[in-house]
Amino acid sequence: MRDRDRLESELLELRAVADALDSSLRRLATGDIHQNLDAPFPRSLDGMRKDFNRGLASVSTTIDGILSRTRELRAESADLREGLKQIADDEEQRSLVVASTVAGLAGAADASRTQSTHADHISTILHNARLDLDRPKLAAFKVNKDVQQTCQSLAQLKGLVEDAKSMLREASLIALNGGVNAAHEGDPGQEALGHAKSLHTLTQQIGSTVEAISEATDHALGSSVSAAEAADQLSREFDALDLYVEAADSQVQALGEISQRQEAFLNALRTDLASTTRRNTDVETGDTSPGTHLDAIDRAAAEIERQAGRFTPVRVLTPPTSPSPPGTRSHLRLVKT
Repeated sequence: MRDRDRLESELLELRAVADALDSSLRRLATGDIHQNLDAPFPRSLDGMRKDFNRGLASVSTTIDGILSRTRELRAESADLREGLKQIADDEEQRSLVVASTVAGLAGAADASRTQSTHADHISTILHNARLDLDRPKLAAFKVNKDVQQTCQSLAQLKGLVEDAKSMLREASLIALNGGVNAAHEGDPGQEALGHAKSLHTLTQQIGSTVEAISEATDHALGSSVSAAEAADQLSREFDALDLYVEAADSQVQALGEISQRQEAFLNALRTDLASTTRRNTDVETGDTSPGTHLDAIDRAAAEIERQAGRFTPVRVLTPPTSPSPPGTRSHLRLVKT
């Protein structure tokens, strides 16, 4: 009889333990991982309750850690996405600036090309001007040479006029002496006196003409000397002008070469900037862009959080499990042997 009572008591304890485990397992199946078995089990089975509570606490801590880390990961991902968005906005702004710079470089390259073309035209004009200067230079040289020859001829003429003056003075003296001698002879010398007077008058007239020629020669010689100096100055001016045109042609050619190098440099710089902008755009819109990786991380974190979110702290408080009354159906079936 005592054995039967003991067995019934043990059976009731086993039923109470089974009901408590059944209730806890059902709550665990619904996702409650924070409800411990607080009701004490029989001494022989209380270790199982403690083990169950420790395992449940470990799983709860792990799930909480997973959820916490997942939330932190999503928060960090959101911050990183915001940072990437800011970087993308900055890159877009820089791209606009680069595009504007590329357009400006294209305009500068066109301006350099136009400047190079103008420099070539100016160089051609200056070259033709140098060729056209040769004719007036030769004409000025010829005029200078002719004027110098004229000066030499006038100088010779002036010497001849001086010789003619000397000869006229001698002829005048001869006529004067002949007249004096004829006057001393009296009547026989009247004819000779008339001839002497006529010769003296003629020598005076010729002397006046020669004097006028001498004055004209002096004036012409002075004008010729001035013309020779002016022609020589004109020739030197043409030489200087030729040097200036040659120097200007050299400078314009150098300016054209600089414009060509500048155009090549600007075109290369524009190409490099455009290539860099295209590469950055390809990286941002490609399959391996940071935004794509962040989307994958967010999806994975959301899936982890969804799976771990099944285990929520339900905290359903149930009254202590009482031993099942006799005749009720238990979850455990005892088989007597």
